[in-house]
Amino acid sequence: MENDSSGIEDSDKQTEQEAARLLFCLFLDGFGVASNNEANAVTAAKMPNFYNYIRDYPVTLLSGKTKDPRRRYWSLGCGLDDDSDKFLQADTCLSAIISKAGKKQLKIVASEQLAGLSLFFNNGQESLYAGEKIDCISSPAMDETLRPLGKNILRSIENSLHKNSEVQVIFASLALAHEASARGDFKETVNNLEQIDKLLAKIIKLVINKNGLLIITAPYGNAERTKDLATDWSDKNPTANPVPFLLIGNKYQGKTIGLADPLDGDLSVLAPAGSLADFAPTVLTLLNIDVPESMTGESLI
Repeated sequence: MENDSSGIEDSDKQTEQEAARLLFCLFLDGFGVASNNEANAVTAAKMPNFYNYIRDYPVTLLSGKTKDPRRRYWSLGCGLDDDSDKFLQADTCLSAIISKAGKKQLKIVASEQLAGLSLFFNNGQESLYAGEKIDCISSPAMDETLRPLGKNILRSIENSLHKNSEVQVIFASLALAHEASARGDFKETVNNLEQIDKLLAKIIKLVINKNGLLIITAPYGNAERTKDLATDWSDKNPTANPVPFLLIGNKYQGKTIGLADPLDGDLSVLAPAGSLADFAPTVLTLLNIDVPESMTGESLI
């Protein structure tokens, strides 16, 4: 992708005038960014679709300050840094603002990640907001293969796009990378990352065919550090590494966010251009909704 000097910044006026009719936010739990080494399942996996997307669409990295998945999901949903002392006490959150704006939202998530994308993303709110629905899919048991989970997530996405035409915002968690790396199996983690790559092509095609916009990011990493290289012990825990942020849509193809493209698709050479707290303001900007002053994050566009 050429470094178009116009970047996303020149699309601000268009964004202000026309909100996204469909915004699909896909969380790849466990997909962190780190340099290539023998413990990095992300760089070991063959993911041609993903690397085509980072060449063709705006991409950057988002940083976090903790390894706590709960705080990192909260940061995404509330627009505050994940180490903030306002944890679960933010003035508002993304889901509440979307609801107040009268927009329908759907969350598609495996049961293992349900609390992250509902309770913590929603600032500790246990009940659903008006216009908010959740499709919870059972996570496989530890002795079961993860492959059906990806297919079930895709089926839910397909159904939501075909049958729920009134839904304007979809948040979906595709946590195959985390689920596999949390089992401590490097080969299975690589295989599941490669399944993610195949699913991405199908999901993106579905959203683009609806003339929608799609954000791909992650709350935390895991698969990029499957073991401690110093001890050679398996590491099944989430990391504090940066995570990718991609914005995909017809009008953003060939654009950048003001940064040079990653050399040969190597995201690890990029310095984060934002933090997890920037996700919520970016979503609100794409939806043409005012960002509250209480959010310390800033829109990336």
